[in-house]
Amino acid sequence: MSAARRLLALACSVALIACANESSARTNAVDPQAGARIDSMNAKLSAVYRARDSKAYPSLFTDSAVFMWSAIPDTRGHAALEAMARDGWKPLDDLALKVVPITRRIGADHATEFGAFEETWRDSTGARKIEFGRYAEILARQPDGSWLIDRYLGFEDSTVTRPR
Repeated sequence: MSAARRLLALACSVALIACANESSARTNAVDPQAGARIDSMNAKLSAVYRARDSKAYPSLFTDSAVFMWSAIPDTRGHAALEAMARDGWKPLDDLALKVVPITRRIGADHATEFGAFEETWRDSTGARKIEFGRYAEILARQPDGSWLIDRYLGFEDSTVTRPR
């Protein structure tokens, strides 16, 4: 093999090794645990509702999050999310939230989830209220692998009252 061919082979080998290292260093691979981590975030959301913990509620959202619900103005940022939860949950006794994801699409650093929810509480008369609704959300993957809500859009399907 001539010196020129050896040099060309060496250059090609170096280029191939460099490309192989570049692709393995990428961080755009989907985390195989993403679904379980999003389920964990949804479980935390339900626990925060049950505890009516308005201070913990914003910790489930990104700093730039937007919460959209037809009955209220769009809510942006942690302070507004905390105030919304504090003021909105105050009159609701025995509050609970059940989240039922229907479909989810997961990318390397974001995910979308569409689903249904069931929110229950007791009103001031003691009657049990159940609100059924739908939601869509955009989730953002955090550097530690956890997920936070970045955009939330929800709407009510119906509300029923159950006997005490």
